[in-house]
Amino acid sequence: MGIWGGFLSLIRDAFVVFTGWTHNYVLGIILLTLMVRLILLPLGIYQARSMQKMAKVGPKQREIQQRHKGNPQAMQAELAKLYKEEGVNPASGCLPLLLQIPVMYGLFDVLERFKYVHHNYGFWVWQNLAKPDPTYILPLLVAVSTFFMQKQTMMMTPQQPEMQQSQKLMLWMMPIVFGYVASRFPAGLSVYYVVSNLFQLGQTMWLLRRPVDGATGGGAQATR
Repeated sequence: MGIWGGFLSLIRDAFVVFTGWTHNYVLGIILLTLMVRLILLPLGIYQARSMQKMAKVGPKQREIQQRHKGNPQAMQAELAKLYKEEGVNPASGCLPLLLQIPVMYGLFDVLERFKYVHHNYGFWVWQNLAKPDPTYILPLLVAVSTFFMQKQTMMMTPQQPEMQQSQKLMLWMMPIVFGYVASRFPAGLSVYYVVSNLFQLGQTMWLLRRPVDGATGGGAQATR
């Protein structure tokens, strides 16, 4: 069966168990999502703390970038030294997202092949989570939750003056793109994505209530 086949079986079994408990496909996906997010919680905490530290070193980072504007090698060397001194890993924010990619692919495969035999297990028109949402409610929720995720991330990220225009563009373009993709993909993936985003938003807001190492920067803004 292999590693990937075993992983798919694990997702399928969890979905079957949660659906059996709740007698509802949508609630089964929600519980499955919460299970995944709780497993990734330690990484989520690490991500939020790292982003706080990045906000703290933001002014020093901009100063180095300005000072070595014409010398990329010197700039990268000094930035690496700064990150090491402050205990910051700029790539740490990507790890929880990367680990969710196999779950998304696996869920896509499981939902597409799943036999939806209990027609009373769905919510309203969402009887078959392998099909796109015909009401477009879920794609809209995907777009809205993506917007707030992007906004929260921007508040926690050191601002680069030269990147402000592209960041504003991404703030609006990503929700549109994700919403469109969600309108073509299985409704179950949209449920997973929305619940995961809401969990991430709440988790980050809760964690940023307590500053780490004096790093209030992005967190103070994010909780307003």
